[in-house]
Amino acid sequence: MRNLAIAGVSALMVLGGTGVARAQSAGAFMTNPAFSGPKPARCDSTYEMQHCAAHELRVADRAMSAAYSAARSRSSASARSRLLTEQRRWLRTRDSGCVAKGRRYDGGSMRPVVVAQCWVEVTRARTRALGAWRR
Repeated sequence: MRNLAIAGVSALMVLGGTGVARAQSAGAFMTNPAFSGPKPARCDSTYEMQHCAAHELRVADRAMSAAYSAARSRSSASARSRLLTEQRRWLRTRDSGCVAKGRRYDGGSMRPVVVAQCWVEVTRARTRALGAWRR
């Protein structure tokens, strides 16, 4: 039980410090063991908000992966290469853009929540863009 509490505190701090936040990625956030399992029944505390966002990000990421696979399957070889380059670029900007958005809340407990919610929103937007991808 003590280890779980320590993991929870560590998860809360992952995006809280300025040095650690720059190294954080959406992939690392959504696979953080402190946020594993189903979505909490309530999303009221900062920890619960992060846990809810991690769950929503996993769901959004699965949908985006499916949309990416569908876009690849309907593309030519050269278009698949362009799609891969575009997807890799998008992944880098998703992480850096959302972490930058959270800097407005440096030192506050809402910073990790803002960053996580940004990752969810931009991942959903990317899923929609991949659904319309026709190169």
